[in-house]
Amino acid sequence: MVAVLACGIFVLMGGGIVYAAIYANRKLKAQAAAQQAAPDSPWLWQKDWAASRAESKNLNDATGMWLLAGFWNTGSIAIAILIARTPWRGFDHKDLLPLGFCVPGLILAGVALRATIRQKRFGKTYFEFASLPFSPGKTLKGAIHLRFNTTTRHGIDLTLSCIRQVVTGSGKNQNTNRIVLWQSQANVPQQALTPGPMGDATIPVNFVVPSDAYETNHEQPRDQVLWLLHAQADVPGVDYADDFEVPVFRLTPASTAAPAASFADVQPEAAPAFQNDASDVAAPDNPKFVVSSGPTGGTEFYFPPFRNPFRVMVLILVTAGCGALAFGLHSVKAPSVFTIIFGLIELLLIYGVVQSALTSSRVEVGGEKLRASRALLGVSSTREIPFSEIDKILAVASTQQGTNPNNASYALRLQTKSGKKIALADGIDSRQEARWVAAQLEKFVGLKLDTHVAVDNVFGVYGPPPQRGVTPPPGQPMTLRPGGAMAIAISAVFALAWIGFMGYHFDSAMRGVPKRPAATRSQSAPKSRAQRVTYTPLSDVDAQRLRLLPEQTQAEELLDRAIHHDDKARELFEQNIVIWQGDIKLTDSMKQLEWRSRFSTDLRVRYANADLNLAINGWAKTEHSADLLITQAQTDKASRAAAVYQMGMLAGRGIGYNLIYPVLTDYAKNDPDPYVRQWAVEGMRYLGTDEALDQLFYSFTHDPSDAVRDRAGCNISDCGNFMRKQRMRMVPQLISLAQDSQTTPQMRNWTFLALTEITDEHLPADGSAWEHWNNDHGVDKMTEFEQMDWWRVRGDE
Repeated sequence: MVAVLACGIFVLMGGGIVYAAIYANRKLKAQAAAQQAAPDSPWLWQKDWAASRAESKNLNDATGMWLLAGFWNTGSIAIAILIARTPWRGFDHKDLLPLGFCVPGLILAGVALRATIRQKRFGKTYFEFASLPFSPGKTLKGAIHLRFNTTTRHGIDLTLSCIRQVVTGSGKNQNTNRIVLWQSQANVPQQALTPGPMGDATIPVNFVVPSDAYETNHEQPRDQVLWLLHAQADVPGVDYADDFEVPVFRLTPASTAAPAASFADVQPEAAPAFQNDASDVAAPDNPKFVVSSGPTGGTEFYFPPFRNPFRVMVLILVTAGCGALAFGLHSVKAPSVFTIIFGLIELLLIYGVVQSALTSSRVEVGGEKLRASRALLGVSSTREIPFSEIDKILAVASTQQGTNPNNASYALRLQTKSGKKIALADGIDSRQEARWVAAQLEKFVGLKLDTHVAVDNVFGVYGPPPQRGVTPPPGQPMTLRPGGAMAIAISAVFALAWIGFMGYHFDSAMRGVPKRPAATRSQSAPKSRAQRVTYTPLSDVDAQRLRLLPEQTQAEELLDRAIHHDDKARELFEQNIVIWQGDIKLTDSMKQLEWRSRFSTDLRVRYANADLNLAINGWAKTEHSADLLITQAQTDKASRAAAVYQMGMLAGRGIGYNLIYPVLTDYAKNDPDPYVRQWAVEGMRYLGTDEALDQLFYSFTHDPSDAVRDRAGCNISDCGNFMRKQRMRMVPQLISLAQDSQTTPQMRNWTFLALTEITDEHLPADGSAWEHWNNDHGVDKMTEFEQMDWWRVRGDE
């Protein structure tokens, strides 16, 4: 019975293969007939293109996934039946091994089911062309038709890619590699969709194709040029995703004068964006790297560990499967050579998991040097390259396997003038991120801007892509680059050399470990600062786009723009912060922005900081909130410190000042808990009045706690919401304090620091020197502060 069932399954599989062959033969005959009917118009060779449309490739993907899942599952079930032990012979844990062959089939079935649900939800989608064909130098325009009776807050993301698809190997070792040659992206907001009467909609598409772009080319099945349009949107439930192949052709071939020319005679000219692109790149919205000040004072780009969790999880699953297979082979006493091979592969995979999950990279530019460091498990290695030795810095795309052009992996690579190539960072999953960082590094180093993405093909270089009118050299459609054969040979013995490689890696990593400087007084700030993005002024289009985003994202971008002195963004932030009260959270990104806004050079941004903190903590700017905070401070000792801090923010924004100020002063002077006094002093920095400054000076000179005195001195000098002319009024008192023989050395140091920060003058730590300066220049400095814009203050942002 078991044998009959297994044979039936194999017969079913064979029948499926025969049907697939017959279907493929019919397709080839139909395509040959179309080519004969229009030999000079390849855009008419596909049935859907000839009708000025492109059918969704996802329809075929869903069908293909079901066929693949059915093929795998029938095969795995047959194998499991043949090699599993019969029930009456007793259970053994080795019986579970055949079931492992069924797990991939279940995963494939799940993927196929998801694709089918997506197809049923969005219907039979297609991209309707506005012209046929699309030509280089002109617009690629049209509309995607689909069923779209849902909402998408982030709009529909569109990506147009020129891809070279190369098939290498043969038989079981055949691989399809995709190389992204050019790519452009756009976002279509939901309101731009045109709704139809039956719940259908159209998505407008509008891209500009480079004037000297490569054409679509299917002449060689193993080396093709494809233009793919990818659309996706985050929607409730199963997300929308679609792929369409579009025809990009010149109306005449690349060389009509010499149709039989070879690559040696006529080579298609590459588009500038394919080989060299001097255009700047917009900063990514949600980067996975951090930009901050480096340990040596330069600008640092930090790529943290585990920045690609999806890829790491896939690698972990593959590693677990290989480990289970190695264990199963050992359990069933298979020939030892197989166990050893899979065991070595497992060790390599484990090392790959560790590398992918735990490796971090830092690139710092400053002091006429670029410093690149990599760290793994706490051990790092650093290289320094002078700017004068750097020839170029490029974003590099690895050869990609798969259908989605957005799944490629990118890296940053530096090339010296001597030709040496140095990897700066890898594992970047966003093309825009890689291009933006490369552009910033080029600007810092002083190189000519080049943001094109180079292709790093591990297995070889295939020459220029095939194009109409250009015949490749006979018998050489694809060639391995120099050293390609050696790379394959090295891969064959790599499993035996992995231990030596690990030892070499850690040995080299131990050299030149950089030491970070001691923490400064800003050490209480978040350890990694928010990415510094250069914005253009907020436009009406930007404002409309922001309204479609989640409130948290709106708040973060508007505050970031306000910190960059965008008045319109600041005003819009102030208008909406009341609406967002209690809804926005102190995320990691918002934590960085909150810290930066405290030290803005614009008092109005510091006011926005107070509004932000009140909104996050759910306090409305009303007299009732003032009463509640005073009551909370009186009745709840555990919450008193937080309450007095919030009181200062509220009074500083003009709410209940006369009610709050005497209460806050009493806590700052008389509360027995120095922690409460410290936070009362912190609250007073928001008040912005002369009497608050006087009270801060009192706490600075009389409080028994050094912590309270430290914060009071900082708030007098440059923290808090006081105008420069207000702080200047404190200079005579500070000079007197510095000259007082009873002042402790610590207090005297703090006093001189406050004088320097208030006046921007760098004088010796001597009270007499400061007194002479104040007599000669104090009035002029006060006049300077009185004449400047009231909101301009000393700060970091």
